[in-house]
Amino acid sequence: MVLKGRLDIRDWLFILKPTEMTADGGLSSKDRVLELAETAPSQEWWLARQRRMTPGDRIWIYFAAPVKEVAAVAEVEDEPFEVTGDVQYPWRFRASLDRDATRALHRSPVPLAALTNQHPQGVPRVRDSDLALFLKHADL
Repeated sequence: MVLKGRLDIRDWLFILKPTEMTADGGLSSKDRVLELAETAPSQEWWLARQRRMTPGDRIWIYFAAPVKEVAAVAEVEDEPFEVTGDVQYPWRFRASLDRDATRALHRSPVPLAALTNQHPQGVPRVRDSDLALFLKHADL
């Protein structure tokens, strides 16, 4: 689903708390996200602040405490848009979970201890040194 010929793909680290709910009302555990990759890969994701995401960018999903590992990846489908009525997460975007890469990451997640960014917060850009590790674990 990567846009052909696009060389400026950006990679984002999306921090997800396993105890939070997904857009469909299920918990955000890595098992649940893998299930979504298999059954309903296109999901609406939420942001506290606007990010300059564009279609084709990737979000690497970091499951925060207690798991502390990157175990899923999705491709951004649309630019973020603002919603009203949600003070905590006023921005949304659609992204499609990559089934095969998410399966690979589920089997072989990247633990926090292996990342150069030892204190991920918000939705930062992925560091180049971490991206190579993510791609390897995702079989991409």
